[in-house]
Amino acid sequence: MGRTYGKLRSGQVSIEIRPAVVADLPVLLDLYEQLSEGTGTPPATLHQAQGVFDDLVGQPGRTLLVAVLDGAVVGTADLLVVSPTLHHLGRPWAIVEYVVVDRRTRRQGAGRALMLDVVRRAGEAGCCRLQLVSSRTRAGAHDFYRAIGFEDSAIGFRWHFP
Repeated sequence: MGRTYGKLRSGQVSIEIRPAVVADLPVLLDLYEQLSEGTGTPPATLHQAQGVFDDLVGQPGRTLLVAVLDGAVVGTADLLVVSPTLHHLGRPWAIVEYVVVDRRTRRQGAGRALMLDVVRRAGEAGCCRLQLVSSRTRAGAHDFYRAIGFEDSAIGFRWHFP
């Protein structure tokens, strides 16, 4: 069962954070399309996504979350708790990626509720840190993350495979 958040700054709203289910795929793909705009990397097709979904949600430590605002899925975040390592006294760490809230429902509390739930889940897993990955071009998103308590902490690099 998801966690419900009650009164937020925009008044009385009902926001539930829960793990995604296969029926959420069409909305998730719409959200990923918004996230991909301008990057040249389109999201998966529904057929491709259906083939990947069970593997994705079946991974240990992986939780694909959705934010449900007044009964409609309006946001998502992909949380991965990485198994304990030899660093940080064997504590796990977490990473959250692919965070997006539908542009038509932003500033209504869904993003805040989603990210606070991610933080709660990582904390309950005993993580030593939660790393947020976001494109450097998303300045507005970065302002939002800072406003809810995330800190600038690293310079990231990536390798692209064909």
